[in-house]
Amino acid sequence: MTHQVKWLGHASFEITTSEDLTVLIDPYRENNPSAPAEEPEPADLVLVTHDHFDHLENIAARTAEEGVIVGQPEVLAKIQENNPGSLEEENFVNGGGGMNIGGTVEVRGVKITMVQAFHSSDVGSPAGYVVRLPDGKTIYHAGDTGIFSGMELLGELYDINLALLPIGSVFTMDPAQAALAVELLQPDKVIPMHFGTFPILVPDAEEFVELAGKHDPEAEVFVLDPGESYNL
Repeated sequence: MTHQVKWLGHASFEITTSEDLTVLIDPYRENNPSAPAEEPEPADLVLVTHDHFDHLENIAARTAEEGVIVGQPEVLAKIQENNPGSLEEENFVNGGGGMNIGGTVEVRGVKITMVQAFHSSDVGSPAGYVVRLPDGKTIYHAGDTGIFSGMELLGELYDINLALLPIGSVFTMDPAQAALAVELLQPDKVIPMHFGTFPILVPDAEEFVELAGKHDPEAEVFVLDPGESYNL
């Protein structure tokens, strides 16, 4: 079975499973200079790694009528406060109670585990996600993070088929850290993200691709343009 993983620019991804379930991670479109022209459909599942503006923009419009938003309790409360009347209790995982680092929830056959990330946030704390699809395929979205030694544990705990890793520096891992993260995580395949969006960030993935190949030659790196997809 094939799942489509589309990069929407910055840290935003749309995963369409073989069962036509859509999972949107960190929506950011209206003010995203790297967003593709095609408008994404409202998603069945929306995962939010943290509450910075470039990770939950216009989230109510990005959520399907019966869609479920996943995040920490404080982040979900902030979303409710900022979108009065736009979302129902049923649109939030655990009725708005959310989840937290180390926990796993299952929504419509997709197992979602929230894992740590090292960054900053206004409320709650930054996180990443391990997403296990119904057929067992596993995707790790690191969120905004610096490198941390616990990535090796994530690689031991989960057979990661695809890792989505920030490489842009300034606010996240730089290419050298992200390349070492590949060695720690031991994923089958990697897609870099969070680069080239703004002039302050690393403009391209060339250095990351070169260094990742030295750290873990067996991991395949796929560099997408915004709007491009990879079939998992």
